[in-house]
Amino acid sequence: MSSNHAGRHRSERNDGRRWEQGSRVRRPDEVLQSLDLGEYLDELAEIRVEARGNLAGAGERSLKTLDRFLATVARGYGMYDERPSMSDSLRYLARVGGTAAAIARQADRYRDTRNALAHNPDITLRPEAANRIIEGVESIVRMAAGVADEIAHRRVVCVGTGEAAVDARDRMLSHGYNQLVVVDDSGGVIDLLTERDLVAAEARSDLDGDGNAMTVADVIGLRDYRSACILPHDASIDAVVDALRDDRIGAVVVTATGQSGEHPQGIITRGDVLKLL
Repeated sequence: MSSNHAGRHRSERNDGRRWEQGSRVRRPDEVLQSLDLGEYLDELAEIRVEARGNLAGAGERSLKTLDRFLATVARGYGMYDERPSMSDSLRYLARVGGTAAAIARQADRYRDTRNALAHNPDITLRPEAANRIIEGVESIVRMAAGVADEIAHRRVVCVGTGEAAVDARDRMLSHGYNQLVVVDDSGGVIDLLTERDLVAAEARSDLDGDGNAMTVADVIGLRDYRSACILPHDASIDAVVDALRDDRIGAVVVTATGQSGEHPQGIITRGDVLKLL
């Protein structure tokens, strides 16, 4: 190793120590926000063009892009290795926790494929596998923009299924919201009650007249779909955006693992996503 190269390596290691031991430790979201995601997204756009003529080669190239992306993120969090393997980066990010660990969990599914291709040049990706890999890698890169838990409103106004619809309407109006999270007797998420639901109910039966006995369950039962998209706290911003593209979805409700019946941890509306973008 040349003296100049050794000097650079010592400088990087010292920078890492300052990052961890300095008077001000950078927050994890600051590390991700400092990344130039455009570099990787631009490369993935090129890979999609390449895939039209060489899908297998494009899939393999996307794995190399993922490998470099993971190493860059891990170095941002203080990893010292100059030439880490994908496994090295994944192990380091898993220990960091938060968004970094979520990125590692999603990327781990590609570790064996990356290693196999790196050590066996005769292996070729099947077209369907290459397509999945390209899409998966792009989704992982976009995860660095944040996760659902980071943009969700913590204050969630709820309503029980057995409560009177007219009371739910008044609660919605008093808080200035256009939806309430519907929960079961244990406080677990079931659905949303939206302004649209109340308008539909009023059109069928005046809530202040004969329909006064209608419950929240009765109102949301008038439609044949769920208005809430329930996502885990570490879901990507990409997943949130995709969910809200469906006009039937009123909002994204964030829970621990994205399952119905879990307690709501936050709520994300279209307005929240627009502010982010």
